[in-house]
Amino acid sequence: MNKNNDGKQQSTFQQVFKSQLSKKMSITMALVAFFSFLLIGIGNVSYAAPVEIPKDDLGDSIVTQTSNVQVIGASTPTFSVQMYYTTVNGQSLPIFCLERDVDFIAGETLTKSGSIDDQGLLYVMANSFPHVKFVDSSGNQFPDEVQTWITQAAIWEYLNGSNLNVSDDKHNLEQMKTVRELYYGDSPNTKYCDVDGCYDSEVQVDSTETFYQKYIAELVTNAKQAGVTTSGVMQMSKQNNDISITDDEKYYQSSEITVSNTAPNNILEFSVSIEDAPEGTILVDENGQEVESTKNLSKFYVRVPVDKVTEDNKTVKLKATGTFRGYDGYYYRADGAQTVSTVFTTDVKNDTGLEFTLNYTPEVPSTGMNMAQSVYFIGLIVLLCGVGIIYANAKPKSQQQ
Repeated sequence: MNKNNDGKQQSTFQQVFKSQLSKKMSITMALVAFFSFLLIGIGNVSYAAPVEIPKDDLGDSIVTQTSNVQVIGASTPTFSVQMYYTTVNGQSLPIFCLERDVDFIAGETLTKSGSIDDQGLLYVMANSFPHVKFVDSSGNQFPDEVQTWITQAAIWEYLNGSNLNVSDDKHNLEQMKTVRELYYGDSPNTKYCDVDGCYDSEVQVDSTETFYQKYIAELVTNAKQAGVTTSGVMQMSKQNNDISITDDEKYYQSSEITVSNTAPNNILEFSVSIEDAPEGTILVDENGQEVESTKNLSKFYVRVPVDKVTEDNKTVKLKATGTFRGYDGYYYRADGAQTVSTVFTTDVKNDTGLEFTLNYTPEVPSTGMNMAQSVYFIGLIVLLCGVGIIYANAKPKSQQQ
């Protein structure tokens, strides 16, 4: 920005803003901004980390085991899920199959074989049993048998049509979608469940909503969205393109800038940085105070020294970097055996940028007058002229006397 433009801008600014009315409005706006800042501080978001899934639950290899428990979905034909698990450090951990056309072999050693790069699969596993517990319509957690059936069905539904999942008559996913009743256990200890809960008698099963409708459809739909991620994406936006100037005429100031993200429940922390800007550029809060820490800074303004802005140097580049609680996982395989998988939490970084140019155009008040003002102004001139004429005529007469 050249010196002539700077002179015009500052001159106009002085004419417009250095009035008594402007000073009163500035004080009022400062008070409003101060109390607004207090209210925002009170209601500020607290960033809490999501529940962590320990890394490498299954280790480098596992030995498959079966509980001999089948959870049967009442349909024609029935849709059954076998409960499988492995033991790590004396603890039984459920495992889930990825290939419906390959038989599960108990007592088989499976070896860790490659990281899972399918974000949708990670999403399904991270948001299902045992990491997330499904609840019935009363908010009570289902038994592990029901949790296993829902999770396994969701994984197969998500993978349907992929090279890991080939449809067959034995596990027909279309029949799975019609299941309103699950049952498991030997008589007389058989349990019967619908989306409202589990019972000792089948006559108590009366819900018309299917397990697919209640728990699986939305989970799989979310997992199949374009660009799905188990972590999150940072976002940064500017309220508008207006550039103002501070009362002391030393800084240009941007409109409000907001930092957000697509996964507020998964964010651990984020920060804002100035990547490129004229010398002396600072970030300020709503009260015009310079920001000391940009950690978790969600709203701010950019101030740039007027005397440091030139035509070749008037661009501001900002960056927001966030750390999310994301997920990773591994495949476990053996020749001729069913592929299984695991999932665990990991920290994932994501950043975004914002760039804008300082093109300051001062607001000039309207100089036009309405009809009443014009009549008043003309009348005032006529009155003053009349007084001047009377005074001019009266003075010679007084001298003559």
